[in-house]
Amino acid sequence: MSKATATRPERVLIVHAHPDDETLSSGGTIATLLELGSEVTVLTATRGERGEMLTPELAPLFGDAPRVAAHRETEIAAALAALGGPAHLWLGGPGARPTDLPERRYTDSGMQWGADGRAVAADDAPADSLTMADLGEVVDDVRAAIRSTAADAVISYADDGGYGHPDHVRVHHAAKYAAKAEDVPFSMIVDPGSGEADLTVDVLPVRAKVRAAVEQYRSQVTVDPVDPADPLALSWVMPHGARHQAPATEAFRHDAPPSAPAPETYAEMTPAGKATAVVVSLVVGLLAGGLGTITHQQTLGAFPIGIVLTTLIVVGLTVGVRLLYRSRAMVAAIGIGVIVATQVLVSVGGQSSPLVLANTAGYVWTFGPAIVAMLALAWPDLSGARAAADARVDADGPRSGTPAARE
Repeated sequence: MSKATATRPERVLIVHAHPDDETLSSGGTIATLLELGSEVTVLTATRGERGEMLTPELAPLFGDAPRVAAHRETEIAAALAALGGPAHLWLGGPGARPTDLPERRYTDSGMQWGADGRAVAADDAPADSLTMADLGEVVDDVRAAIRSTAADAVISYADDGGYGHPDHVRVHHAAKYAAKAEDVPFSMIVDPGSGEADLTVDVLPVRAKVRAAVEQYRSQVTVDPVDPADPLALSWVMPHGARHQAPATEAFRHDAPPSAPAPETYAEMTPAGKATAVVVSLVVGLLAGGLGTITHQQTLGAFPIGIVLTTLIVVGLTVGVRLLYRSRAMVAAIGIGVIVATQVLVSVGGQSSPLVLANTAGYVWTFGPAIVAMLALAWPDLSGARAAADARVDADGPRSGTPAARE
């Protein structure tokens, strides 16, 4: 479960360093978002040219960067299709490169294992590798991808890249800076058991898709066969021999705490907000009252357009505020404002004031706003009943034919 309510982004950009990273660390989330109707784009920084080739038939490719790259392009295409077919971009290529710059291709920087068992930079990173590129250029390419996809959320690694791989760390910084520059929320992939998650995604319902995607990366991992006793279990062996168990959830930490939702009703406002809302309502009522007092006698030929329009304005204000904010206080303030404005203008004009005459329009304007306000004040608040009904529906489960929502 998420620690905070989050709306589902409509367009998500997920940034990774090499083919297979998107599936191994966020494949369940990609498949889930696609099933929920989001537009998902996977942005891959390199083609993993320095990756291992595990199977005997692929072993001759190892060290031949162009051939490894070509093979891993086929793997990621098949894996993304298995996940549900998100859009895909290569960093520095079309859609992920400023249009005034020539396209470029970032290559795998490589890595080596440090004494603590975590990845560290390789001693021989190529000159055209991701980590050798200027960080500003990489950020600009990610920004171009955010703009071309109209992404409203960006996801990538945490600041350690997950396990220290220098390409992962570079992608983290580039994605974070790009998201900030484009004013788009940025979230990081974290261990579900770390206690750092702001949001978790239940990925068991899409386990079959994730397994099918992982199985496409035969050059990188060896997938354990399905366990008949636990068909939802999924594990694989990494090139360095470590077995990885796919978690039941994928977890994310927001780079910044999500903004508190704006209050939707008067009851949700702070005391200062309530006071401000009442004062604003009073001012609106005064303006409506003044306008109505001056114009309610106007006619268009024989049609009393003035009283019709002013009455509609008062009805719209009082009923609209009552329905939108469920606030009797704001309705009362509007009604008082209308009445006060009318009486003040009439008193200024004296007994001979032409503003409110002893005719039908005058009587309607004199008593109508007060009656409308009283009716709006007496309108019952059914929000509690609706909330109770929704709670009963949630307790009974989703209606037939309605998919259950997942956070």
